[in-house]
Amino acid sequence: MNSTPESRPRLQLRPWQQKLPLRFLEAFMILFGFLYIYPALFVLISALKPDAEIMLKPLALPSKIFLDNFVKAWRVMEFPRVVTTTFLISAAGVAGIVLTSSMAAWMLARTEKRYSWMIYSLFAFALVIPFQIIMVPLAVLASDLRLTSPVGIVVLYWGLGAPMAVFMYHGFIKGVPRELEESAAIDGAGTGYIFFRIVFPLLKPITATIAILDALWIWNDFLLPLLVIKQGTIQLAQMQFYGQFLKEYGPLTASLVLSATPIIIFYLSLQKYIIKGIAAGAVKG
Repeated sequence: MNSTPESRPRLQLRPWQQKLPLRFLEAFMILFGFLYIYPALFVLISALKPDAEIMLKPLALPSKIFLDNFVKAWRVMEFPRVVTTTFLISAAGVAGIVLTSSMAAWMLARTEKRYSWMIYSLFAFALVIPFQIIMVPLAVLASDLRLTSPVGIVVLYWGLGAPMAVFMYHGFIKGVPRELEESAAIDGAGTGYIFFRIVFPLLKPITATIAILDALWIWNDFLLPLLVIKQGTIQLAQMQFYGQFLKEYGPLTASLVLSATPIIIFYLSLQKYIIKGIAAGAVKG
């Protein structure tokens, strides 16, 4: 008598056999994560070695800690000056993007007109336009409008950062109850009071997310400052160690560590707001 599939005994896997696929997945993810973090480790290790050792043993650990690279990078870059300039540009750029984009997104979300949707669509469409397409016309425009200065580049960042910020704010504001604004309007509150005292405080999660993402972008940006102001930022100062006839890998990697440290600390201290803001925007949008 033939046994049916249901009557056949099932093969019992041992506990270690059941966990084997999970172990393979963990090993793969660890290897994958190491591939991502290795460039940062390579830069840090190279910053602690002299140029000769970097050339002879690029993948080896330093034979001894060599801190002269950091001293030279600090001196040649004029690190206090360029880090201050970069900080001011980043802070002013982020503040302007948050202020202008939040107000624009609020009006677009609360105005139920066809032209409002068309303007919002333009902001959304701008997200898919690569910067390389507009960088030459933008540089010419900046020169014509006399925006080739740290103050001028801040204005350019306001425009370049607006599409993403308006897109994120717009989706979040749709989840804010309109009744709060209507109640304030009935009590005689003006538009400015309603926005800054009622609406804007409710946008704190998405505002933190936008501020962090834009701060990372502006701080690490190289191409726009190169096209517009030519010098003065921390990223442009690093070019002094790498050129057609000069390649100082030790001070160069040390300058990368110096420039990345402040923004990494900033990101790690506020990274929870990125996840919270994106999750809240996804639910409310």
